Amino acid sequence: MKFNYIAIEREYASGGSYIGKKAAEILGIPCYGTEIPEIAAERCNLSVKNVLELEENSSGSLLYSLSRMSNIITSGGKVKLSNFEEVVLEEMRVIKELAGNGGAVFVGRSSAHALKEKKSVLKVFIHASTDFREQRAIKTYDVCKSDVREVIKRYDKRRGSFYKACFGRDWKQYSDYDLVLDSSILGLDKCAEVISECAR
Repeated sequence: MKFNYIAIEREYASGGSYIGKKAAEILGIPCYGTEIPEIAAERCNLSVKNVLELEENSSGSLLYSLSRMSNIITSGGKVKLSNFEEVVLEEMRVIKELAGNGGAVFVGRSSAHALKEKKSVLKVFIHASTDFREQRAIKTYDVCKSDVREVIKRYDKRRGSFYKACFGRDWKQYSDYDLVLDSSILGLDKCAEVISECAR
């Protein structure tokens, strides 16, 4: 394949997880998403719920850059890291380990940062119209109609903060991606087909 790894970031309820799994199925490679925080949580002796709460309450401005933290670890230096920082570093390790097994699709977790040393990474962002996301959140995730806008806002904020913490850049800085797709226009299956075609 032209790209061995696909790193997908996505707006909440835009269908990114489905698209990632479908693209992986087409390409015959594994897809990793929720497995990453699950493994990291276990290694850090935390629950997945704790991990998600740490992410939601994190602030990119308060987090060391991952490159600096990596240098500290590499040089054998000792520094007291917060629980969130430890989780982020562990998730980066998990992604690298999984990538070591061969080509794969990674959904979320700012995986492009963990894979930055790999040359064949296709960076993708999935977004969709507000109406599409609201309807999908209600139907797919059983979000109450009266709460749907607040839920979308909260999840997007969490993902944006996590990306900011890892990259120091805006989550929706589209120039950071090789491919930006609108799932409300193309449809989920078509997005998966486009990604797989670009990866081949």
